[in-house]
Amino acid sequence: MIAPLTPANRLEDIERFAGNKGKSLYLLGNNGVPVPAWIILGTDVFQYYREAAGLDKVIEALLENFNADNAGDIAAQIQNAVLSAPLPETVSALIKEALTSLGQGPVAIRSSGKEEDSKDFSFAGQFDTYLGIEGLDDILLHVQKCWASVYSERSLMYRHRHNLGFAHADIAVILQRLVMADRSGVVFTVNPASGNANELVISAVYGLGEGLVSGLVDADTVVVDKRNGALISQVIGEKAQQVGPNGNISDVPPEAQQQLSLSSENIQAICASARQIEQNFKAPQDIEWCLQEGRLWILQARPVTAFKEEPKGDFQIWDNSNIIENYPGIVSPLTFTFTQNLYSTVFREYCRLLRIPEKQLKEMDGFLGAVLGYMNGRAYYNLLHWYKLVGTSPFYNLGHKMLEVQMGLDESLDLVACEEKIQPYHADSRLEYLWIRALSGAMFFWYFFTLKKQVRKFRAAFYKLYETFNAIDYSELPADRIYAHSKQFEQAIIARWGIMISLESSIGLPYGLLRLLIRRWLPDAPDWLEVAVIGGIHDMESMEPALKMAELAGHARQNPEWERIISQTPAKQCSQALAAAGADAFLARIDAYIAAYGYRSNNELKLEEPDLREEPGVLFDMLKVALATGAKEQGVPAAYERDLKALLDKGLNPVQRVLFNIVLRKVQSAIQARETVRFCRSRTFGVFRNMYRAIGNDFARHGVFEDGRDIFYLRLEELKGCFEGMVSAREIKPLIVQRKADMDAYRAMKALPPRFVTFGSVLGWLQRWPATDGQQHESAAADDDSRELRGTACSPGFVEGHVQIVQEPGEFKGGILATYRTDPGWVAVFPFAEALLVERGSPLTHAAIVAREVGLPTIVQIPKLTQMLKSGMRVRVNGQSGTVTILD
Repeated sequence: MIAPLTPANRLEDIERFAGNKGKSLYLLGNNGVPVPAWIILGTDVFQYYREAAGLDKVIEALLENFNADNAGDIAAQIQNAVLSAPLPETVSALIKEALTSLGQGPVAIRSSGKEEDSKDFSFAGQFDTYLGIEGLDDILLHVQKCWASVYSERSLMYRHRHNLGFAHADIAVILQRLVMADRSGVVFTVNPASGNANELVISAVYGLGEGLVSGLVDADTVVVDKRNGALISQVIGEKAQQVGPNGNISDVPPEAQQQLSLSSENIQAICASARQIEQNFKAPQDIEWCLQEGRLWILQARPVTAFKEEPKGDFQIWDNSNIIENYPGIVSPLTFTFTQNLYSTVFREYCRLLRIPEKQLKEMDGFLGAVLGYMNGRAYYNLLHWYKLVGTSPFYNLGHKMLEVQMGLDESLDLVACEEKIQPYHADSRLEYLWIRALSGAMFFWYFFTLKKQVRKFRAAFYKLYETFNAIDYSELPADRIYAHSKQFEQAIIARWGIMISLESSIGLPYGLLRLLIRRWLPDAPDWLEVAVIGGIHDMESMEPALKMAELAGHARQNPEWERIISQTPAKQCSQALAAAGADAFLARIDAYIAAYGYRSNNELKLEEPDLREEPGVLFDMLKVALATGAKEQGVPAAYERDLKALLDKGLNPVQRVLFNIVLRKVQSAIQARETVRFCRSRTFGVFRNMYRAIGNDFARHGVFEDGRDIFYLRLEELKGCFEGMVSAREIKPLIVQRKADMDAYRAMKALPPRFVTFGSVLGWLQRWPATDGQQHESAAADDDSRELRGTACSPGFVEGHVQIVQEPGEFKGGILATYRTDPGWVAVFPFAEALLVERGSPLTHAAIVAREVGLPTIVQIPKLTQMLKSGMRVRVNGQSGTVTILD
């Protein structure tokens, strides 16, 4: 039920629907500041209007390909759609009734965005304001114009330049009694030119403040000492004209032009009110005021944002989307540098296989070795460098877009504005550049079309190496022998892994084409179709742990005593208790599971994290869940598959269906191949983890380390230096002590946002980041009381039940599984969950793919999921629309 907002509303309603300018008016009035009478049409009214007029899909489709070049055309189309859509009778009646509370006479109609006038973004001048509007029809028209201004070219470009995205481009509209002002202006509670917090700066004109805002009138300027009210300086502006209530412009008498427009009493009243407002809001304010026959009115107040120093230096974009699936939280120096080295070497090998010349490869070394960043102990992607890497493949514009989908990025990069920054290499001539592109493109397509063969060859070679190096008992070897084995394994693996990088493009290109076909041939298809069609991938190696876990649970149920022991005994004691109960056959199955899948564990790519071989108790935690809940029926529901087939049969003609299926099979084949290779990756990291832990333990036995796990506090080059004579024995222990202190400090720091931009020195930027904060980003308190959350639908199904928020899979006890992020080690509990909700991730992550194949209703990329939901809440999950509704 929509209704206007008034001063009588609760603060919660204002915060939810009124926008920042509306909230400011509300708080000003509640603090005794004189503000003209107002009502607000909240963002819910705008949303109701858009839904009633069917505007959301139109706007979303137009904004999908927005960039700086087409901004004007897209803005015009959206604004035309908004202005031409009829107002529902419900909205017209609501506005008519609300206006009665303002009385007779003209009104001011102002925008109020949720991000407008915030501490970071002012949106100054981005939305429209209309003054002196009278009569219901004119007011209704200008309300629509105010709504349409959200999509003006200047507003869309402002969001674009500040990387704000378009998802939250919402607005409320303020209807406010227009004061017949004889003087108007603004007052800053900090000097915007110098940043001096002890100075108030007042600008004043005759008539309405529109003359000042528009730049029509040269205003008076008065600078006052905030501490004692003393006049510091004054400049009398020309003030040749003034704006009247209906927007009419008239001349100011010559004698008034030459005088200061404000009396000393006016100045003191404005200063007193400004100090009070700044104290109330606890931040410097930019305040609009007016005087009517000597009475002071405050029209609005917003935080001052404009005097910040302009960033200098080259910018870089850092994002932890997708990478947080494998490297959550604080990452050890050894894990980070090992991964960075692996990425750098494998990517260079991939580019070499594409026949990119050595000269260009040397140029590319600058970014191939820096695709990751170590930000206060956390792993981030250096996004511009990933865009460069994608640029080595054909159809790189489509590739860039699909990179964003595969990584689960919330914001797109302006490819036109950043064209030079994401160029992977240069050539001496246009002809040379085209030749390199043609040759690398030909090689790419060779590997693309022989993908299955390449993966089979890779897998066969990999498992020969894996079985050889995994069979060695490193605990019995001295550190130097283990290090020699690690070098041999690294060299042998990397030589074969380069071409597997093409798998990401092998998914991205056909999936991008599949999305284009759906949008062109099935324009009215539901959003979930783009993800749903790629289901039905059978015989994925990476699904085996989930299936085997269900099988283990089935064997345990066959013996009530075994089931009781597992259910009631602490996980770390289960193995011993089962042995005492004579469950040797079952324990043999446990050992077989660990031997086969022990490396597929939680946080499996973090070398410092124990796997199932080291901590088998985690396996029993998951078995407890399996026994308590029981495995759900596997696979996508048959009814849903029938609906999907019917939708495709109805929308595609026979020729289109054949082409569609060809592209679809290519996507499914590439996903299956990628999952196979990623399973090999898990085992690769597992072997290296074994090696490094054995080296650490040997060093501890010989007094090099205090503890075997100290090895993870070294960087890879430092570890190598221990064997190659480049590190002093005296520096190792103090270095490890310092690194441990650093890691503790990182954990205490306020977590960096999921995405941020740095200018110039990254180290300098990090030093300016707040050092400590009681709450981490992932668990920051939510400020939204919405009853519905929306994300990206990944797997169909409708579920109602109680949600459980967990950070690790071993914590899950049943019900609807909700978490900030997942990794491949979570899949073993998927068969026992009713639904899966993930705050981060993307439709093409491992977890989303496996969840789809086991028939688990799944939604990812749900903003504020772990903040809005609490364990025990009852929710409704719609795996088709991507919505989560809070029921209690």
